[in-house]
Amino acid sequence: MKFLFFITLALISSSILYAQETKNKAAPFVRVYDLNGKKISKGRIVSVTDTSLITGPREKPVNIGVSKIGFIKTKRSVGNNVLWGAAIGAGFGAISGFATGGEDEWWGKGEGAGVLGLYFGAIGAGTGAITVIFKKSNTYPIGGESIKWRAFKDDLIK
Repeated sequence: MKFLFFITLALISSSILYAQETKNKAAPFVRVYDLNGKKISKGRIVSVTDTSLITGPREKPVNIGVSKIGFIKTKRSVGNNVLWGAAIGAGFGAISGFATGGEDEWWGKGEGAGVLGLYFGAIGAGTGAITVIFKKSNTYPIGGESIKWRAFKDDLIK
């Protein structure tokens, strides 16, 4: 009976370990700038070769030669966090204002949605700006040099 118990326990343990197998991570989001500091591409990395970087949506990828790359920044910009925070806050505020306002109240449904939408939108924007502190983005200076490009590739593969 003990033998059967330990076999059952071993089978359950092995199935739990198999269930916790990690999935492939999504390719990192990057912003690519030319040698003059002008943004030339943004999107997820599709492919990295010895001579180029391919970014963007898989349906419409952009192929950029290493000699044209000034630097690469990972993650999205600060404005993205602020925009998402503002949108979520404004949506929450508008729904709350619409739900609490009424004919007999100090303000109607439309005014409540507008006022609370603006209020919570501003709070959401502030929260989005604060989250930038925890964002761990990297900047990789390439300068069109193949040695720095190889260092970027090695760091990306880690």
